[in-house]
Amino acid sequence: MELLKKFNNPVLLQITCDALAERGIGFRVENAGMNALMPLPDVMDARLRVSAADMDVARQVLDDLESGGD
Repeated sequence: MELLKKFNNPVLLQITCDALAERGIGFRVENAGMNALMPLPDVMDARLRVSAADMDVARQVLDDLESGGD
C-alpha cells in the first residue's frame, strides 16, 4: 500500500475514509489517534494508505473533497 496523504485533523481523516469506502476503495489508516498522545508535526500524523491499483481514483476523490465537490 502506498501513502495517499498524512492527516493531523481526525475529522478530515474520517470524511476522507468515508468517501473512499463509499466508492469501494480499500484503504488502511496508520497512527490514527497518535497525534493526540504525542503532538509532533509530521511524525505522528495519521497516514492514509491505498493500494497502488486504486491510487489514481483515490487521488481524484481527495481532489474532489479538497475542492468542495463530490
